[in-house]
Amino acid sequence: MRAKIECPTNFLQEQDLNAILDSLGYTSDSKDPECIIVNPGTDTFLGEDYFSRYKSLKAVGTPSTGVNHLDMPYLESRNITVKCLLDNRAVLENIHASAEFTWLHVMNAFRRFIPAVNNIDGWRGEDNERFLRSSELADKTIGIVGMGRIGRKLARYAEAFNMNVEYYDPYVEKNEYKRVFSLTSLQNVDILCISCYLTDETRGLISKGILDNFKKNLIVINTSRGETVDEDYIYDLITKDKIFYSCDVLCNEQDVEKLKQSKLFNLKRDNIVITPHVAGATIESQTKALRGILDLCIKSR
Repeated sequence: MRAKIECPTNFLQEQDLNAILDSLGYTSDSKDPECIIVNPGTDTFLGEDYFSRYKSLKAVGTPSTGVNHLDMPYLESRNITVKCLLDNRAVLENIHASAEFTWLHVMNAFRRFIPAVNNIDGWRGEDNERFLRSSELADKTIGIVGMGRIGRKLARYAEAFNMNVEYYDPYVEKNEYKRVFSLTSLQNVDILCISCYLTDETRGLISKGILDNFKKNLIVINTSRGETVDEDYIYDLITKDKIFYSCDVLCNEQDVEKLKQSKLFNLKRDNIVITPHVAGATIESQTKALRGILDLCIKSR
């Protein structure tokens, strides 16, 4: 099967990439591919303008759980198979990068690691110590929105830190953690982690008023998708010092110029941290994802 690889592979030697392709029955062809593995981090929405040039295209794979960067109706109209990592659960469960990076956001938000790095000039002066004083994670409560692959890993990390775990997920009923039946029932948590998939149901899940009765100084971690929250509402909570918002995602990631107009993108305060959607960017995870999505696409022929 002829394949065009657009997702990042610069962490692989050329011979290693070729070995992966060969082992799965692919040949490299960027001009007339039957399969394209797209870059899930693209800043361009991929639709008819892009795909129409490839007349032999039979399959599109994205090494990600989301497909919001793809024009699904157009691809379906051409009977082009689309595969994402949700179609290969075995591979997905063995990818740890996003959960690990989410926990890094948790640790930084709680222990003020970035401010400490940026304030060494004051060393152990009284003002500096007061500014950098934080809290222990032990005995705090983490609320997880979406008890899927990442949510389950976060729960295990939290247990290792002697934290209490509560979760909201209407589709996950039985596990060892405390389940609540509405978002607002998580109002006593110290940290709220948004780790659900972006669907029509979860778009705008954190909307105006939802967090109003949560604890003061609530930490909100979003490594899901920017569109799961109302960014205007989040901006209002941040600027009123009601929450600490830490995220790896923003709205409009397929239109970077529009993304950069976000109130959050341009907000410079001590209670917001933004990273540029790099939670999944590790050598191991990207290699596993590439292999997994190539395997899915060739089996779909």
